[in-house]
Amino acid sequence: MADESQGWDLDLNWLETNSRPNTRAVVINTPHNPTGYLMSHEKYMALISILRARGIELFCDEVYRGLEHDEKDRLPAACDAYELGVSLGVMSKTYGLAGLRIGWIATRNQARYGQMAQFKDYTTICNSAPSEFLRFIALRHREKIVQRNLGIIKNNMTLLDDFFARHAHLFEWHRPHAGSVAFPRLNFDVNSEAFCVDLIHTRGVMLLPSTCFFLGDKHFRMGFGRANMPEALVELAHYFRHAE
Repeated sequence: MADESQGWDLDLNWLETNSRPNTRAVVINTPHNPTGYLMSHEKYMALISILRARGIELFCDEVYRGLEHDEKDRLPAACDAYELGVSLGVMSKTYGLAGLRIGWIATRNQARYGQMAQFKDYTTICNSAPSEFLRFIALRHREKIVQRNLGIIKNNMTLLDDFFARHAHLFEWHRPHAGSVAFPRLNFDVNSEAFCVDLIHTRGVMLLPSTCFFLGDKHFRMGFGRANMPEALVELAHYFRHAE
């Protein structure tokens, strides 16, 4: 369970209480989409200790790994930190190369790896050769690409801090610690889906309502990994000036 009042922190006591003798795996997403939450090193290792003691596997969606706003907060990959850990990565988030449609898994669990590889053989024969080639080039220049993307994210974070400070009566702002998405809360009388639909029709700004994540109807996910963030915030501000 994630506690919004604690910055979306995870409750490991809930995990211990609710795991069962037949619990085979725990799935986590860190850095987290949509909140931007990043667990501490201490909590991450405590989670692994719980799972190790019970022989439970860990599947970790790490698609935003590398976009920590402070590099020292980066967690070890699950496949490195835990012998029963499986790490999932993609080219689409950290590297901004969604069009390649390339991802990967990594694990030291040979039995699980073999099962996943066998299943993949029934779904796709191979990846696109041009995508593989471009992925190889991108990973050879990963530091330059990631620094560029982090530069955009950090600049946009400054803009978002200012925007939400000026509109504190309308939103509750939980500043993310990693990635390029955030999950503000609406502080006025409207559900998130109605707000997002009206916003895209009237101002052309696309946000994703929290109903899509089964997290109530008072939040929305916003991405801030694009260079046109200033223009989007201008349109968002115009929307509220018109509404008021």
